[in-house]
Parts: sequence; structure tokens; C-alpha cells
Amino acid sequence: MDLTKAKHRYVALDSLRGVCACMVVMLHFQTQGRISALPIIQHGFLFVDFFFVLSGFVIGSSYGERLREGFSVPRFMALRLGRIYPLHIVMLMVFLAFEIVFALFWPTLANREPFTGTQSVAAFIQSLFLVQIFFGPDATPWNGPSWSIAAELWTYLIFALLLRYRARWLLPVCGVIVIGAPIFLALNTDRFLNVFHDGALVRCLFGFALGMVGWRCAASAHAIRVAGWVDHLIELVVVATVMMFVSLAGAGPLSLAAPLVFLISVLVFAREKGICSRVLKLAPFVLLGTLSYSIYMIHGFLYYRFLNGLAVAQRFLGVDLIVRVDGHSQVGGTALFGDGMTLLFVGIVVLCSVVSYRLVEMPGQRLARRLVNGRDLRASHGPPS
Repeated sequence: MDLTKAKHRYVALDSLRGVCACMVVMLHFQTQGRISALPIIQHGFLFVDFFFVLSGFVIGSSYGERLREGFSVPRFMALRLGRIYPLHIVMLMVFLAFEIVFALFWPTLANREPFTGTQSVAAFIQSLFLVQIFFGPDATPWNGPSWSIAAELWTYLIFALLLRYRARWLLPVCGVIVIGAPIFLALNTDRFLNVFHDGALVRCLFGFALGMVGWRCAASAHAIRVAGWVDHLIELVVVATVMMFVSLAGAGPLSLAAPLVFLISVLVFAREKGICSRVLKLAPFVLLGTLSYSIYMIHGFLYYRFLNGLAVAQRFLGVDLIVRVDGHSQVGGTALFGDGMTLLFVGIVVLCSVVSYRLVEMPGQRLARRLVNGRDLRASHGPPS
């Protein structure tokens, strides 16, 4: 039996991960259009906390009992690295290649000196080893979204050690984190939950701990028996509540409640019994779920290249296709043009994600499984220790 496989795949939750990844894409792809102006898009950074909560829930469901029963922590971490690192390193090298090209041929194209600021050599090395959240500056260096991958990696290790050696402390430790994390974030930053460097690990621990609590409660939630229409209603209410919450919370104090809101949504959709779950199990949403990690990790690079393309088109057409807002470039033109570009860009990201999933993610995961399983097989036939 291959113990690297999860016991159950939560298809609706996986699809929700894909939807949330697309929301993050639209958050970063700022235009003058109506889509970018929507509060739920403007505050889309909160959907990263859905990833953290869901990650804690899924890791608990897949590995929690096995870690408690003696599953190797190094083996667990090797499998997790095999899941996240191949695409991370590929994208980091792609960013590096373009930085070198800019430095050699178009040093003014990026409106900054090559290899400075968030694209410095030091920041590259930190990103390479996924420790960028522990060093300055308070920014998102190189491939910006990778900050959350770094936070998750160290969170995996913390909880794997806890489950392996002190499993009975899981819920008390989660309780301390759930109480202490929002207090820490409220006292140590003026951005509350919208942190990606100072406080990033605490932010991830907060959501992940709630996900672990959700894992321990999942069986009870699933066992609840209600009429079919009640399940439909509950899912519709949860979707409406999440949309309203994200739209209103922003980066203010209310954002600290986001992981709790997402925990409720995870428990509801883990049941997979309502009409929204049925929709999320349709092929297009399942595809988004499958591609969610690629969507999240490659969209930043594609956004910069999209702007480069618009800059070239702008010179030939004599039309302002790019504008500067608060020191950052974004898509200009009319509102209708901006909305069209948003939809086009999301489509491009999804199509490119199919390629990165097949050429990078899947081979990387297969290699990690072969290496880990092969090592365990050799060990099982080796001399006694």
C-alpha cells in the first residue's frame, strides 16, 4: 500500500481552492475596469488564508493519523517538498533568467536597476531556500506569492513534529495559536492579517491550526443528518457570507476573523451535500482545483510579461494601455477594456497552468514519491541497526 496517498479527496474543497486562486490572480491584475474595483477583488488577499485553513484540514486528513502512528517526519517533509518545490524553483529560475536579460539588454524596462530591491541577489538566495519571510525587507521578493509557500513549509514541519511526538497536545496547542495569533498580529502590525513578511508565519499558523481543528471536527460535521434542502441552503448562505465578509473586512481589524469564517466554509463544503458542492464538482471547477497551485505560482510572472507586451503595443498604437497608480503599473484604457483584459489574462494563466502542471508539478511529485519510496524500500532490506 502506498501511504503517500490521501484517504479521501475533498473535490468541492479542491475546486474552491482553484476559485480562490483565480480571485488572487484578479487581485494582482489591476485595471481601470469594474472587476478590479469590486471590493471582493480588492480584498482578495484574504483568500490566501482560505489556503492556510484548507491546508491544515487536508494535511490533517491525509497525514494526521499516520504521523501519530509513527509516519516518518523526514519522509513527510520530503513528500511535501516534492509537492511545492519543483514549480517554485522553476519559476524562480525563470524570474532570474528575465532579470539577467533585463540587466544585459533592457536595464530601464523594469523602471528600476536590475538586481536591486526585492530582486536582489540576497533576496534570491532567501527565496531559493524558502526563508524569505524571516529576512528583510518587508516585501515579497522575486516570485511574490512564494512567501506563502515558505510560511506553509515551516508550518508543515512544526505540526508534523507535534503530531509525531506530542499528538495529545494538538488541540491545546491549536487553541493557544488560535487565541494568541490574532492578538500578536493586532499588536505587532498595522495591517492585521494582511502581512506577508513580518508576522507571515504567525498568519499561516493561525489558519493552519484552525484547519487542524476542522480535521478533528470533520467526522462529527459529516455525520449530521438534515433534509436535502437544508444542505443546499447552508451552502448558499456560507457562500454569501464569505463574499460579504471578504468585501467588508479588507485589511482592517475584522480581517483577523477570516480564518474562522473560512473554517466554517471548509467544514460545510467537506460534507459535499449541497447544490454548490454539485456545481464545484463539475469538470471546469475540478480543473481549476487541479491547477490551483500552478495558477497561484505562475500568475505573477505572466502579469509582468503581460504588462511588457502592452508597453510594446502602446508604443506602436500611440494609446495609453498602461497607467501608473501609487507608483505601480496597471492596465489602463477604458473600464470595458480593463474587464476584457482581466478575463483574457485569467484565461491565459489557466492555459499556462495546464502546461506547468503537466511538465513540472506532476513529474516533480512522481520523482519525490519514487525517491522516498525507493529509500524506504532499500532501508527495509538493509542490515539491522
